[in-house]
Amino acid sequence: MSMRTVTLEFLRHGPPHNQLLSPLTRYMVLCGNHQAADVSVGFEHAQFLTKLRAFQYRETDVNREMQTAETAAQMSSILAAVPGLVAELADSAAGARPALTHLRLILSANELALLPFELANAASAFPGAGQSLALQPHVPICITREVRRVSAPYLRWPSTPKILFAASSAGGPIPLDAHMLALRRAIDPWLFHFEYEDEEVRRRTIDEHIRVLTDASVQALVKECASGNYTHIHLLAHGVERESEYGRRYGLALHDSQDPAAVDFVEGSRLAALLRPSLRAHTEDLALPTVVTLASCDSGSVGSVVGAGASIAHALHEAGIPLVVASQFPLSFAGSVVMAEVLYEGLLEGGDPRAVLVRLRRELVARVPRTHDWASVVAYASFPQDLERQLSIVRIRQASRRIEAALNHADFVTKGDSERMKKRKMGPELQTNSKTMTEATLERLREATLERLREATLERLRDAIRRMEDVLSTSSEEKEQQYEVYGLLASAEKRRSQVFWRLATHPTLAQLQTQTFTGLPIPHYASKAIDSLRKALEAYRRCFALDRSQAWALVQAMALTAVLDGGEAITRDEWELSRLLSEEDLKGDDRQRRAWARSNLIELELLAGLVPVLIADSSRQKANIADQIKELLRAVGINSPEIHSTRRQLERYEEFFYQIASYAASSAKRSFDDSPQGPWPQTVSASSGALDLLPETTRFE
Repeated sequence: MSMRTVTLEFLRHGPPHNQLLSPLTRYMVLCGNHQAADVSVGFEHAQFLTKLRAFQYRETDVNREMQTAETAAQMSSILAAVPGLVAELADSAAGARPALTHLRLILSANELALLPFELANAASAFPGAGQSLALQPHVPICITREVRRVSAPYLRWPSTPKILFAASSAGGPIPLDAHMLALRRAIDPWLFHFEYEDEEVRRRTIDEHIRVLTDASVQALVKECASGNYTHIHLLAHGVERESEYGRRYGLALHDSQDPAAVDFVEGSRLAALLRPSLRAHTEDLALPTVVTLASCDSGSVGSVVGAGASIAHALHEAGIPLVVASQFPLSFAGSVVMAEVLYEGLLEGGDPRAVLVRLRRELVARVPRTHDWASVVAYASFPQDLERQLSIVRIRQASRRIEAALNHADFVTKGDSERMKKRKMGPELQTNSKTMTEATLERLREATLERLREATLERLRDAIRRMEDVLSTSSEEKEQQYEVYGLLASAEKRRSQVFWRLATHPTLAQLQTQTFTGLPIPHYASKAIDSLRKALEAYRRCFALDRSQAWALVQAMALTAVLDGGEAITRDEWELSRLLSEEDLKGDDRQRRAWARSNLIELELLAGLVPVLIADSSRQKANIADQIKELLRAVGINSPEIHSTRRQLERYEEFFYQIASYAASSAKRSFDDSPQGPWPQTVSASSGALDLLPETTRFE
């Protein structure tokens, strides 16, 4: 979705603090190139604070609704008093397909932070006049706030997110488990496979993406933030108010570092110092998370949480944190969970934070209808000018990582027919009762468990592929990265085909068979396996078309062509081209590219046995393969990703390609020579010999 930005800046004389809301205070408001407007609020400070009691659920529902409507009208009158804003928003709605509009409120006067602009209705000439400005469907509008002294011209939006989740129940009960579940679901698409029963492995895998502090204290926060590794910080705590000799102060209730049962009252400026300590590794630099979210829950009986949105978030943003999302008023438990779910699901995949905020308000209205949580959410934001370009890169990288994680799960599942994996997936309850079960019953249970794993893996792959396709359809920039995207899509489809084929040849699914092939049941999954291979072939072709130097893409395309259409469909010219490109890569300085070139040459020797015009002496073929493997091992070592990937591809010739090639030939009524001297049996023999020379890798299991 395209983005249009409208900037509204409020200015007044004097320092930003020590001022109260008053009809006597005049603000100069600037909007784009339009003439400056002179605006004032229509109420006194004390009067407005009294009105806020209704937003803190200290009044009846009827009174709260009346105060909400009255306040919305007052906010509308302030915005409608700026002619430039009326013109800008009217222009936003003029197009045939209105763009999402980002309304930036730049506030240099701290007292204005108390005003719930997000509650404003759309005035006359605004899109959706009479409806809520932030919710009207005609032109989606994201309202953010900004401190005038904060800018982020050189901010690099994080492409490898890591979350610090800090929770404190010092101020009362909090929905800790629900937030944990929301964040765990948000990071799940990027988690590689791990054994759930192994607590240490589970913790280590999840810690790569999220660190949890369940009893957050000042000392614990400083220690974690000083590592400098966190791009997102999610704080779950109660907002509290305290009276001091200087007036009412607002802060968060954290656990005391010395006495966890005691409350440590942390104001905005102090919290900003906690989240931006000196880095442990580079003491001259300060930690700088890109996003801080404050889920400040209130039971309705403790102090106001106005400070959590108006003062604390304001202070954090003023300290240089680019995006702070908080609650200006008490946030319900359910609303805080929705906030965590929507924000982190969208932000982690590289979604535009402005579009994510629009979605969050709509989700809150729909899922928490008896509150004003949707209006409570405030966002202080200062984005770089090239945010959309950066997000395009982030989306590609995150979609790539999502596919890599899905492929990792697929790798695990495709090995699931081994007895070791079957026993591991039985589960302790099955092992305990195994004495009373027949071996046939145990086998059915094991196979049923593996089938569920395969289906779950297919769903993960489907989702990862769909996300990547969405990125391709919406990313107009970074064209040079698209060949990588197509390569990942091809790999994902190839892996998905392999899972389908496992299901197609599943011995316990014989009742679903529609035909028989070499004694194995072939259910409807076989056609899906073929379809996925076709998609993989097309993606590899697109990948090579986008960058003709990527010999590996051409090699993979030829391998799938041999599987689907027979070796005769491969031309000598293509084979020679990929060989020449790979040999050129061997002359380069890039160590990894040289390693992949060796892997290409190994597979090209295998393919030569399938192409009628290239079939050569088998002994010379095996000797060439052995020489390339020797050089590959010398270049990268045993436990390297290149060795792991090469083994995985060679295993496919015996476990997958040979079988599905025979099935594809049978379906197309092509001849297929499966005699011991036939091309495919000979190629499988050569791949098996190559595997004997390649050691098993342990690093990537």
